[in-house]
Amino acid sequence: MDGPDAMGREILQGPDAVEATLAAVEALRPQIATLIGEAERIVLIGTGASLAVIRIAAPIWRHTARHGASPLVRQSTEIALGDLDGAGIEATDVVVAISQSGSSPETVAAARLARDAGASVLALTAHPDSALASGATLGLPLASGEETGAATKSALASLAAVLAIAGCLRTEAAFVRGLRADLVARAIWSEALEAAELLAGARHTWMLGFGADEGVAAAASLLWHEKVIRPATAATPSEFRHGLIEAVAPQDVVLLICAPDAAGRTATYLDRLRGELRTLGVAVLELRATAAEPGPAAIELLFRVQHLARATALAAGTYREEFAILRRVVKPADDLLG
Repeated sequence: MDGPDAMGREILQGPDAVEATLAAVEALRPQIATLIGEAERIVLIGTGASLAVIRIAAPIWRHTARHGASPLVRQSTEIALGDLDGAGIEATDVVVAISQSGSSPETVAAARLARDAGASVLALTAHPDSALASGATLGLPLASGEETGAATKSALASLAAVLAIAGCLRTEAAFVRGLRADLVARAIWSEALEAAELLAGARHTWMLGFGADEGVAAAASLLWHEKVIRPATAATPSEFRHGLIEAVAPQDVVLLICAPDAAGRTATYLDRLRGELRTLGVAVLELRATAAEPGPAAIELLFRVQHLARATALAAGTYREEFAILRRVVKPADDLLG
């Protein structure tokens, strides 16, 4: 499961990173509760894998934590470049900013603008001495350490932290130990390898899910482009049915992400989609969580998607360490953001 490559080693460290990060949330629980409790609005910001993480967490936060402020998801860059989405930052907001390195220029700039507007900033980063942490109202350490390639253990740790902050994931030691054990048990490498054989030969992979599952699909699509280095598109099943399906071909694979098991009208809707894909001769793989609660289910699905991406990259022969374009051609945007 771990193997000689960096991605395998870092994925293997994910459950430990989740356990240690949740211990950090528990230790800071009073300060976090005070900060969040004072907010009229929660604004979750990030870019890249961090943005995918908050797209997973936000629907669960809204459904599970009915009391208090409801979270708004924003891309760091849209704030840093001049409020491009028109949502603004208010002095009564609490901004939860996520960056593994704590040095992502877009997120650092957005957090600085939030503080200038009078908002409080809760920084989630693995580097407590980073620019993001040092400028925050409160820093929450992610126990993911260094990462040499795609975001895997840091994404898991970030997701666990946001869900715990929202009160959607328990942090007492016994529960956290069980969560870690469940993650280890449910990361079945043989299952990933079996699915990877089909995915490695796909012309295009379509990753579909509703709500938090769409966020998991976004995280999977990012890993696909970074490590499988094959085309992938993340969307909701309805977005796919209302246009994207025109581009599908029998050589494609649809990865349908479902957590927890869909029921009622959602199940009927997905059954219709399955029938349409059968008519088109398109293979469908389904990834379902075994955990019953939304928070643990989302963490499990993200962890299993990471294994699936690595297995597919190895099966396709496309896996490479680091990146060929990021950090070589695409440079940090410090000079653009001030």
